[in-house]
Amino acid sequence: MSLVIAQSLSRRGVEVIGCDNVGLTVQSFSRHVEDTFVHPALEDDEDAYFECMIENIKKFRPDDDRPYLLMPVFQNTRAIAKNRDRLEPFIKIAGPSWESIEKIFPKHHLADTAAETKARVPVTLHTDDPEIAASKIREMTPPLMIKPIAGVGGRGIETFKTAEETINAHEKFLKKTGEAPLIQEKVDGEDYCFTGLFRDGELIAHMAYRNLKSFPAETGAGSIRETVEDSPFVEPAAALMKATNWTGVAEIDFLWTGNSNDKPTIIEVNPRFWAGLFHSVKSGIDFPWLLYQLFTTAEIDDPPAVRVGEITKTPGLWLASTAQEIAESDIHFDRLSEAWKSDENSGFFHKLGNVTSALSDAVDLDDACFRLVEAFDIAKHSSDEFSEVNDPFAGLGILFVLSSLARHGKLPPEIKR
Repeated sequence: MSLVIAQSLSRRGVEVIGCDNVGLTVQSFSRHVEDTFVHPALEDDEDAYFECMIENIKKFRPDDDRPYLLMPVFQNTRAIAKNRDRLEPFIKIAGPSWESIEKIFPKHHLADTAAETKARVPVTLHTDDPEIAASKIREMTPPLMIKPIAGVGGRGIETFKTAEETINAHEKFLKKTGEAPLIQEKVDGEDYCFTGLFRDGELIAHMAYRNLKSFPAETGAGSIRETVEDSPFVEPAAALMKATNWTGVAEIDFLWTGNSNDKPTIIEVNPRFWAGLFHSVKSGIDFPWLLYQLFTTAEIDDPPAVRVGEITKTPGLWLASTAQEIAESDIHFDRLSEAWKSDENSGFFHKLGNVTSALSDAVDLDDACFRLVEAFDIAKHSSDEFSEVNDPFAGLGILFVLSSLARHGKLPPEIKR
């Protein structure tokens, strides 16, 4: 996301400074980024994070009257909005206010705001009282989903077929985390991502896409995306965000059957840029540039027509998602495990023979080949963040994994799935 923003703004003559809590990110190697710095991890030490940010904001502040913006990208958006008074003496924050964010975050606040606008959301429960939870859950219609109220990227979401399973999971979640999860009735339909730019609650630029493939498959971010006509989502999205008086970008997750007689259901609002930002830009709506314009001039260029049908892929993940589909649908690893454990006292090659024999029964090679060919066919003419722009060394940003291990002694959250 940061790379896409840098590429968008740099091409228009804007000087871009990047930062992260690890080094060796894609920004570090991008020709579109003038300089970078490393700050403390926000979740480890919030005060140190803001002290470092202020120090570097002062350091890189231009000597002339050029616009000077801080453009939050991911999870830091909320913290920056909440602490904007600490930063705004030195730089303008190109993001929504904390008062607006509180209307939709944590996730149970979204249900309350949606009720005001009559937007469709799943039947939702949020309580830290186990007895109330058990009573209310039994009134809900399974399957039911449990979600962390502040999760991202589908992390921590679980689905349960019965009320009793959900009650047990709710109690375990409370004991483990000390906070109540969100419980929702599962809604039928496909995932659609509606992306928009708002000014004082008014929708001024927008587009939508759906994920043809995701990784992880059930709850992860899109790995192959396709732009769709967004008219089914405009009215509910505009009504919801008007109630928040939103200024900035936001991404709204919908579930929809695709039937014009059915109304889309709002699942979540992300108060920030989204994983498919490159796809939005490739489809014609350059949100980073429009956001920059909005916060520097209060006006934006008239957005061009959206290119419906545009397809893009996420580097690497589009193939990983296909591999996961094959593994989960067609390879029965329990058979392979049993084959390996059989004849425990036999030698390695005998065991290998057992596994080879079991593999022939466990894998539907025709289906696996079809899935791979299908994925390659979809992806072969699509572009990605690294192939679209002349930015030859940005791919070295994969080294941020090593940087995270060296700096924090753990894998970055983007990798731990």
